Amino acid sequence: MPRNKRKKRQRWWRRRKTQQRLAVAASLLAAVGVLAWFVIQSAGDSEPEVYFTEPAPLFTLPTVAGDEFSLVEHRGQHNILLYFSEGVG
Repeated sequence: MPRNKRKKRQRWWRRRKTQQRLAVAASLLAAVGVLAWFVIQSAGDSEPEVYFTEPAPLFTLPTVAGDEFSLVEHRGQHNILLYFSEGVG
């Protein structure tokens, strides 16, 4: 066998260990980027958003049982009004 015949080496970017290290580094960089984005986004929210600034107008509606429901009777409580339309859906 000739003495000067060398084993051909792979390029550094084609080696398995280098590819694994690059994959780990890219994953860590992506995770740090996402974390930084969340921190930056939450830094601007110093006060909570206010959706309703005015109270609801007073109204009276009939119930399914035939009684009357008035918002005046429930003033000062937290109320949710669910509205369903029979023509939709």
